[in-house]
Amino acid sequence: MNNQNASLLLIVILSHITGTTLAEELNITAAQLDNIGVAFSLPQVTELADDFESPARVRIPPTNDYAVVPLLSGTIKRLGVSAGDSVRKGDSIAWVGSPDFLMLQGEYIEAFHQMQLLQVRYANDRILNDEGIVSTRRLSESEHEVEDRHVAEQRLHHSLVLAGLEEAEIIALRDSLVLQPYMILRAPVDGVVLEEYRTAGQLIDPSQAVFRIADMSTLWLEIDAPFMKSLDLVPGGTVLVKQRQRNITAKINNIGRNVNPATQTVVVRAVVENGSELAPGQFVTAVFTKIRSEKYLLLAISSVVRKDNQDYVFVQRPNGVEVRKIEVVRQAQGRIIVGSGIDASEAVAIRGTAALKARWLGIGGGE
Repeated sequence: MNNQNASLLLIVILSHITGTTLAEELNITAAQLDNIGVAFSLPQVTELADDFESPARVRIPPTNDYAVVPLLSGTIKRLGVSAGDSVRKGDSIAWVGSPDFLMLQGEYIEAFHQMQLLQVRYANDRILNDEGIVSTRRLSESEHEVEDRHVAEQRLHHSLVLAGLEEAEIIALRDSLVLQPYMILRAPVDGVVLEEYRTAGQLIDPSQAVFRIADMSTLWLEIDAPFMKSLDLVPGGTVLVKQRQRNITAKINNIGRNVNPATQTVVVRAVVENGSELAPGQFVTAVFTKIRSEKYLLLAISSVVRKDNQDYVFVQRPNGVEVRKIEVVRQAQGRIIVGSGIDASEAVAIRGTAALKARWLGIGGGE
């Protein structure tokens, strides 16, 4: 192996070990760049805005907010929890007397037993078909009857689960033929009962919630931030809320794009870490802090091209153009905030990027 091949092999091995991708360069002359309309410019250096405060509301993420609603109509016989109580998933929290629930149990038992009978008949038909006593058509009809009854049994089985019966209770129901007297409402999640809508003795139907239960492990801050200041915010930025002489930390995960015309603010959402003392509906003051101390770079959005869900720019080089992967922190007002990948001293293509991308990908060819 000659020295040149050995050097190339070493580069490939090092690249594989370190997980890095070697820079890709396009050999293109200055005259060619002019012909395809490429222009370069240095990035603009920027810093995040200084700390500032904004009013915020504490709310529950929609995915963590549950309404406990009966599957069937009935009368509330007893409530097991009240607003403010903690519950575990599956806890019995209300008992409802429901004639419809008794009827559903009876229909399930009938469907289950009919399915068993049809399965026995189908097994016998298979034996008789093998012996040439019954036709293939008769066997096919028996098979379809079993499948139809199985679907009916499964539909009723899932209805009983939705009505509050657990799997062991459904098995006991079909074995003992003893109907459960009450439809049980159960907690859908580990959480806290936020609201109690009904009282014992009330008639309820599937359109009426009995409780509102929330998983409080994650909360959101919805912050009304001034639009101009929001341009300097980035996802992952830190938000602080002072509560009882201590700071509660949240991380920005969404920056609104819709500006309130009356207040010139946008809604910024931050996720509060577990174990906070905040409560849904509470109004607090949120303090935005810098995500990190180093500076960012601003580029025109026209400078960036995408390939395989990655962002790239074209960096000017003496003998052509280098394709460089970058970290885009945020996009706002036709500009992007770059976290890493380029330096402030490196000129980046701001025009003609479409032509450079085509050349990079080998589309079109020519000069």
